[in-house]
Amino acid sequence: MHVAKAYPTNYVQEDGILANTADWIRKFGTVPFFVAGPTAWSKAGPQISQSLHENGLGFHLELFAGHCSDQELERLLPKVPPSVDIIVGVGGGQCMDTAKLLANRLKLPVLNVSTLASTCAASAAQSIIYTPEHVFVRTEQFDAAPVAVLVEPAVIRDAPVRYLTAGIADTFVKWYEAMPLNAGKAMNAKTKAGLKMAELIRDLLFEYSDQAIVDCEKGETSEALRQVIDANILLSGLVGGLGRHTCASSGAHSIHYGMTVIPEMHHALHGELVGYGLLCQFKLEGKSDSEIVDFMKFYQKINLPISLFDLGMTDIREDVLHQAAHHACAPGRSIHNLPFPVSEENVYQAILDTHRLGESVKHA
Repeated sequence: MHVAKAYPTNYVQEDGILANTADWIRKFGTVPFFVAGPTAWSKAGPQISQSLHENGLGFHLELFAGHCSDQELERLLPKVPPSVDIIVGVGGGQCMDTAKLLANRLKLPVLNVSTLASTCAASAAQSIIYTPEHVFVRTEQFDAAPVAVLVEPAVIRDAPVRYLTAGIADTFVKWYEAMPLNAGKAMNAKTKAGLKMAELIRDLLFEYSDQAIVDCEKGETSEALRQVIDANILLSGLVGGLGRHTCASSGAHSIHYGMTVIPEMHHALHGELVGYGLLCQFKLEGKSDSEIVDFMKFYQKINLPISLFDLGMTDIREDVLHQAAHHACAPGRSIHNLPFPVSEENVYQAILDTHRLGESVKHA
């Protein structure tokens, strides 16, 4: 059975939207419990708090401890009073994934306030769970999508531009991961819609990314930046939502999950690892070095990593890379969605060959 989940129920990117937070919460609940990143709350919290105060709406607040993990879920569960009837996430991807996980366990609606455009976590009906050391554990799918996503573009604009760039990588890989899964196959309407959305995202990002990054660095909330925000947060999640089983992640995300076992990469962002994973996927698919180099040059224009050194490694250790390949190829991982057999040795070699190619491009 192929289930399509087009989400979220409501999405608003609008200047000053945080001043209306209470109005949106009241559509779905009256006693909110906030899970907020410390930095995110320092940026968005004053406006949210003022909105709630002016509307006579009380709330509970718990600051997010740093990773979406089972341990963080267990820490938060007893802190939610019985009177709470809606969960609100405020922050980046892992914070909002934690809010969704918490809401799902309590069978409550969840509303997300996205302060970064680094992933589609605000909109997606799933959470990615890691260990407290940031090693990938699993992806958990939900039957209910967020009831609303609020995006204040000025908050996104003022965040470090690295998060925006990582979001661009995490988003444009959707097309390159989904397309090989459907080549030469009959496609139903949901799959066709998902692929069309992935193609649209790819084209939007190739058109607007450069300018959006420039404008973000200049502190301007431009049309290019707004286009990229919508692509990263809303449209990205719609790809897998529409073509749930046929437009899913494949090589890039799975290789990213594998590389989370490398300690030096724990400071790399999700999208940075996924972007590098896509280059490795290209190697697995047999694309020529010249094709991959063209992509690497695009990466360099927007400051995405093209080698393992860019991701934090200081020396190449075969044992660690073999562990990453093993983790990427575990049973059930999305890399096995690719339309050809994939082995740990293939993935190990792809990770290493991509690194060597990237270093040659950097020193050319």
